[in-house]
Amino acid sequence: MKKGTKKSALKSTINRKNIKESILKIINNSGKPISTAEIAQNLNKSWHTIIRYCLDLENEGVLIKFEVGRINVWSLINEK
Repeated sequence: MKKGTKKSALKSTINRKNIKESILKIINNSGKPISTAEIAQNLNKSWHTIIRYCLDLENEGVLIKFEVGRINVWSLINEK
């Protein structure tokens, strides 16, 4: 095993969690559905990175995606 591989994997896992939490905070604070591009701009991340995490959150049942033309907008799924 290469030196530093374990630390790198741990840092990557923490970073993923932080990105997901940041996405959820941005959507929650927006008060309305928000586009992938807007989230990416707020987090200073690429559109592709944000869409990947949003799709993960959608699969986890946390977000819902709406398509407005060619734009994906995201909203939190409200729990009852």
